[in-house]
Amino acid sequence: MKRFRSIAGVSAILALTASVGFAPVGLADSSSTSGTHTVTVFAASSLTKVYTALAAKFQAAFPGVSIKLSFGSSTTLATQINAGAPADIFASADIPSMSVVSQTFPKPSNYLVNQVVIAVPKGSNINKESDLNGSTKWLQCAHAVPCGIAADAALKSDGVVTSTPVSLESSDASALAKLLAGSVDAAVVFKTDIIANPTKIRAIPFKDTAAASSQYQIALSNQRSTVKNHWAKTFYSYLIGFQARKYLAANGFEVNSK
Repeated sequence: MKRFRSIAGVSAILALTASVGFAPVGLADSSSTSGTHTVTVFAASSLTKVYTALAAKFQAAFPGVSIKLSFGSSTTLATQINAGAPADIFASADIPSMSVVSQTFPKPSNYLVNQVVIAVPKGSNINKESDLNGSTKWLQCAHAVPCGIAADAALKSDGVVTSTPVSLESSDASALAKLLAGSVDAAVVFKTDIIANPTKIRAIPFKDTAAASSQYQIALSNQRSTVKNHWAKTFYSYLIGFQARKYLAANGFEVNSK
């Protein structure tokens, strides 16, 4: 552990870590709070709202730290990481996407569980799964991305829907955006999207909730730049800590025990 230049430096760091609700991972020199220190996070699009809020709270406590967030399909993010895109932290919406980047993120942890549901506008006449049949325009995520994999599993297990989606979206965020824009009558998206938009859409759950579930994982990079980045470790500790998990649970995620 590095020595602090002053007792005031110690007090400032401890006060700030307390304000965001976690214990620091190895306190840095007081000079590390000056200048800009960047932490790059790749995260599933379904984490956009919650991670944006958590990053903002962290940055408010540590003004010298910049949290750079990149959201998208976990499959796409994994491909970008393997192509050389720098990322300190990766939060994937499924295990296969994390497995693809095992050389860079070798020690993932089970993090959250989310479920896909059929989302429809608040005033919609669609009330059950079988209502997707007929002339209903509905969509889901592409078959190779986490929300699409879960959608395929749930639809197959329930065996009720005989129609086909009008499009296969590249990510959960894209599927949700088209539903909110009124482009379709329904969309298979994560249930956390319903909680994030309570006045606009409602959920029709699948009968087989296990098939509809997706296991999220999170990991810290083993790259030299990350290993040397105290703030990457600190923000990672925050994301898996009690306060962040409490916030994630309040927003509809099922939180895995540590």
